[in-house]
Amino acid sequence: MSGGSLDGHVCGKERDPNGTLWLPLFDGRDIVEQPVDLTNLAPRYVQEAREFILKHASQQQPFFLYMAFSHVHQLCAPRFAECQWASSHFSRGGGGGKEGHSFRAEFGDAVEEMDWILGGVMDALDEAGSEVSDDTLVIFTSDNGPWTAEQSCAGSKGPFKGTWLKEHVSDDCTACPSEYKPSPLPGQKRRCIYPGTNYEVMGVPCGEDSGLGSAWEANVRMPAIVRWKGGGVPEGETSSEMVSTLDVLPTVLSMIGKDIPNGSEVDGIDVTDVFLGQSSSLPLREREDSQNETNRRRSERAIFFWRDGFKTGPLPAPFGRFDVVAMKIGWYKLWFWTKSSHYNADEEVYHDPPLIFDVLNDPAEAYPLDPDKNDDLIRHALHLMSEHKASIEWSAPLTLARDPKYLPCVNVESGCRTRPLPLDLDGGGDSIDQAEER
Repeated sequence: MSGGSLDGHVCGKERDPNGTLWLPLFDGRDIVEQPVDLTNLAPRYVQEAREFILKHASQQQPFFLYMAFSHVHQLCAPRFAECQWASSHFSRGGGGGKEGHSFRAEFGDAVEEMDWILGGVMDALDEAGSEVSDDTLVIFTSDNGPWTAEQSCAGSKGPFKGTWLKEHVSDDCTACPSEYKPSPLPGQKRRCIYPGTNYEVMGVPCGEDSGLGSAWEANVRMPAIVRWKGGGVPEGETSSEMVSTLDVLPTVLSMIGKDIPNGSEVDGIDVTDVFLGQSSSLPLREREDSQNETNRRRSERAIFFWRDGFKTGPLPAPFGRFDVVAMKIGWYKLWFWTKSSHYNADEEVYHDPPLIFDVLNDPAEAYPLDPDKNDDLIRHALHLMSEHKASIEWSAPLTLARDPKYLPCVNVESGCRTRPLPLDLDGGGDSIDQAEER
């Protein structure tokens, strides 16, 4: 089966009818491996990062290393005994799991291996010498939270439970793992099937699906760790300031003494004072009286959460339209449209006045604040949202489908593979259960 990188693992026959959509490994613009060999990918990550760091350190050149982990995103068509991957030496299935594959791993295996990769990068900085290590700004964070419908395959929501949603969405609605479709049977209300195969898994109530693909806290509030020994970042301190990954660019430019180029539109702000432990920890309304201009400016800052999946709009189903569903001002979060993740069957619900949560003291988003006692906040939020939407340059999406001519392929004649398709999987037209029986 194609559509991924693991021979014998189904990954979407509907999206890849020709069986050539193999996941490539690029070096610059060149495909060096297709499909990528996951059994040794983690050590290769470490080796490439180490060589990059030591090369620039030896030449006394500044460097920028951006490392986007493959971990811990689960496999497509996940089954709960087969939904994560780790290199052979990390899979608890023993030698890489079933039949030598590396996809019989658990979520903990993927997290452990990601930690090992990060440790290898940090070791390379130490190997380059204390001057390089101490003078290197390291930022570690994540782009989204767990795909809740994939349950143990995708991690935990922790305290960010999205309780209000759970209590207000019909229990008849089921959220399925990626690519699965609800197909209930008597006594199996949450049954989900993967089209074209014999795969069956159990989904979750839509009201609990408030992670990846949504604007609930489980998806948008991510941990972040910053280290810069020689740059003044204090060790062991924590901050509850609202910071966005959009802030990384203007902050790094500020820290190295560079200005944002004239005419450039940058959404983030400079949060150097947060990184250096110099920001206020006062609640929003107390902070408004502060004489610190930086703190006052940040207290006015709003972050807007956009998403699609609306029932109506100019785009075809299930997209509908893109719109602001929620926004944050300080620790206050205002909801205008509520819905579970992705394209689940529950319809979006409009709120006027908006739901308001104090997400610092109520991270589960369980107890809406009284809108009558927060009318100033609501008026201010509506004004900021109106300004924000007016600043957006609207255009239609370039495409809503995959154009085959843009799909990466190392060689059409080889079926987009750098190594032959295993004989027992040749053809790839059967269901995964049939393939496993061969």
